Amino acid sequence: MFPTRIQLSKRTWDRLQYLQTKTQLTPNVMARIAMSLALRDIRTASIIENKPEQTHVINRDVLFGDHEKEYEALIRQFCSEQKVKTDIQDIIRYLIDDGLHKLGHVKSLLDLKALFNNPS
Repeated sequence: MFPTRIQLSKRTWDRLQYLQTKTQLTPNVMARIAMSLALRDIRTASIIENKPEQTHVINRDVLFGDHEKEYEALIRQFCSEQKVKTDIQDIIRYLIDDGLHKLGHVKSLLDLKALFNNPS
C-alpha cells in the first residue's frame, strides 16, 4: 500500500512544473509519465535513501489517480526484479527523478509523443 502523502523534493517539483509550462500537462501526469519511463528501463537501479530537505507533498490520489493499483503492481514487480528493499517513498522519488532525467530534452508535447513513438 502506498503512503497517503508522497514527499517530493523541491527540485523535482520545480522540474515537473517546468515541464508543465512546456507541455501543458499537469505535474501529476508528468510524474506518471516519468515513472513509466523509469519502469521500462531494465538496467539495475541504484536507489539512494534520502529525505529531501525542502519538500512538496502530493497526495497519493492526485499522483496516481485511478491507476494507483496498477502503479503499485508495477512498482512491486520492479522492487522484486531489482531486489530493492527500500522505503516506498524513496523508490517513488527515484522513479520520478530517473524518468525526469529521461524527459530532460522535452520542450513540447510533440517531443513527448516522439519519445513514446521511438522508445530507446
